[in-house]
Amino acid sequence: MDEIYLPVEKVPVEDITIPGLEHPSGLSHAIVVTKPDGVRRVVQYCSEIYYLVENSSIIPVFEKEISRFYQVEKKIRIDRWSRFFIDFILKDKLVSIQDKDPVFPRIRLINSYDGSIKYHFQMGFWRLICSNGLMVPAGTIKEFKSMHTPKIGKETSFEEVLAMTSEFLAESNEAAEIYYELQDQPADDWMMRIEEVVEETAFPVSLQENVTERMGHELDLIPGAQPTDWLVYNAFNYQLNHNEDLKAKQSKKDGMDQEVLAYLLKY
Repeated sequence: MDEIYLPVEKVPVEDITIPGLEHPSGLSHAIVVTKPDGVRRVVQYCSEIYYLVENSSIIPVFEKEISRFYQVEKKIRIDRWSRFFIDFILKDKLVSIQDKDPVFPRIRLINSYDGSIKYHFQMGFWRLICSNGLMVPAGTIKEFKSMHTPKIGKETSFEEVLAMTSEFLAESNEAAEIYYELQDQPADDWMMRIEEVVEETAFPVSLQENVTERMGHELDLIPGAQPTDWLVYNAFNYQLNHNEDLKAKQSKKDGMDQEVLAYLLKY
């Protein structure tokens, strides 16, 4: 938990004195993160007017605000000590896809210190069994984005995010229809189904065996479960969320997730 609040600062490049290190021309400042082991890492070069949005200025405030309205559980993922994904799972808003397989709406707060991702909030679903965030179809994703400006650190109401959350919850049953549809699609020869999806999408062939292994585990997790495209999808989704050998950026993982989901729904 403390790692999400690791020290970070914007410093003039002339203050970074490392023998042999050259800085990019035209950029006067750098964002420097101090890792838990004490090592300082430059994660971004920027201009003097760039505003650093620290996690400590937004996460506790938002958590306090959202907890006034919902029962919240928080999950955190950190990528390269500079990209942060905080899922606020709304535990009092259960969506059941099948027996003993609970799914909950979630609000994802995303921030980065390396400038690769804008600070923003995104609605989606969270599957409890495998601690996975679930993809929703392209064009239906609800999100609220903001630039790195001084006003971010002064936000206290998060009115736009709360309004987005209420709207998503009002439509959550409709948004979850795609998962019910997957659950209604049998996958009796699920090994062939996995091979087919890998062949027809950009999902890495090198991870096909991992997906197959995870699918077997999915069937073991839920007593009496029958193989369906819902479980096949989650076997793929699990790799995109948890496989440390997959080094792709989050945007590319999301693209693969969208492609796998779209293929299973269409074919």
